[in-house]
Amino acid sequence: MLLSLAALGVRGANELDCRRLYEQVDRTVQRALVRDAQEEAVRGSPYLRSNRFIASRLAQNLDAEQFEFLLRQMRTLDSTARRIELGNLPRNIRESLERENRHLFADQNDVTNSLDECGELLLATQQPSLENLKKNVSTPVRYSLFKRVLGLYPLSAIPFARGIRKFQNEMTQIYAKSLNDVVDQGNVVIYTPPTGDAIDVAATLRDASKNPLQMPLPSPELAAQLFATFAPNFAVDTRGTFDHPGTIEWAGGNRLNVDSSNIRIYTLMSHTTLAGKILLQLNYMIWFSERPKKDAFDMLGGALDGLIWRVTLAPDGTPLLHDSIHPCGCYHLFFPSEKLRTKPPHPSLQEHAFIPQALPTVKDGERVTVWIKSATHYVIRVSAETLRESNPYLFANYDDLRAMPTRDGGSRSLFRPDALVTGTERGERIFFWPMGIASAGAMRQWGHHATAFVGMRHFDDADLIEKAFDWDKDWQ
Repeated sequence: MLLSLAALGVRGANELDCRRLYEQVDRTVQRALVRDAQEEAVRGSPYLRSNRFIASRLAQNLDAEQFEFLLRQMRTLDSTARRIELGNLPRNIRESLERENRHLFADQNDVTNSLDECGELLLATQQPSLENLKKNVSTPVRYSLFKRVLGLYPLSAIPFARGIRKFQNEMTQIYAKSLNDVVDQGNVVIYTPPTGDAIDVAATLRDASKNPLQMPLPSPELAAQLFATFAPNFAVDTRGTFDHPGTIEWAGGNRLNVDSSNIRIYTLMSHTTLAGKILLQLNYMIWFSERPKKDAFDMLGGALDGLIWRVTLAPDGTPLLHDSIHPCGCYHLFFPSEKLRTKPPHPSLQEHAFIPQALPTVKDGERVTVWIKSATHYVIRVSAETLRESNPYLFANYDDLRAMPTRDGGSRSLFRPDALVTGTERGERIFFWPMGIASAGAMRQWGHHATAFVGMRHFDDADLIEKAFDWDKDWQ
């Protein structure tokens, strides 16, 4: 057992009552449409949640200590999601659920605490075996096979592949030009991150990896320092209010507003694997109010737009790879270090890792700068720049998007239970559905970013780097 029952502090709870509580909470959350889609529920174990990375680890040979460590990560994911879901319930529904909770646990007034205690009790008394967990943890795929069959995917993929190559050729031409030929420097506004104390990144990663899986899990304080160390400058070609980044907020009903007077970049840690090692990834998300439509027939424009910039760290503390997507999962660009070499393109039509340029060398006093095109918010260049007069931004936790304040004093997720953002639908979805991606072009939640129209690829695939690149022996 992971814990002794005496250490749990469960007050009068039994396994049956705990199961009933989880069932009641799940029904309530589903009916209220506040289910959080970021992680996957585990069949038969409502106190656990999984994601694509965890599913990849469960497929490996794990010893007992590693398995228990992974279970603890899954418990944490569920506990976090439950708190978010319960916090997003309308007040009257939450009060009704609290009354039901007191029927089961007379001395417990808070349903969140009851769930935490019940989760620990069920984990201690009904811990699933590794084999059962492998059967009950699904590896999520954000592609609909039914849509691909209905849309005659083998045939419809051909024109899509041509369109992708056309876009990549256009981007290659842009990157071949000098930066001054691509963007008018007079229109560029640069946003810079808060500076943090200098840290020994390699030592920080080693210390954070002292666990059975050797998985880098820095403390919140160290994570903040890592985010500050590798945060990029964002140089935005600014031609209108749609190019002003900011903080997303609910403006009443289903309306969203991006407050450009309060510039925040949302951060999230993730993990990937390479050559048997688990690597830490730092994700930075910048949001804009819209991608404006060029005309009435523009299929790509719509409300809300943004960019996710990701830094994958090697164990020696240096960036191994930078890559980026838009929050729709579109426009996946790779910027590898000299330690990675792209693999040959796949003989089929499936998308290959598109590398418009290599990662620039960053010297002391310099910082990676991401150049963003006006309106489309495409990444049009990556450079290393010294600091200059600019606009500072602050960090916010990505989880803030899962529980945003509403004007009535409650909270509500940016994302629907299907992981999409209401009102961000794009016209392209009408034509792109044969590729099997739900509402292509719409903004979506972490864990739901399918990044290839032809073939299958997810932004958080654990083997993404291994599939796309070869690496030098001394890559660590």
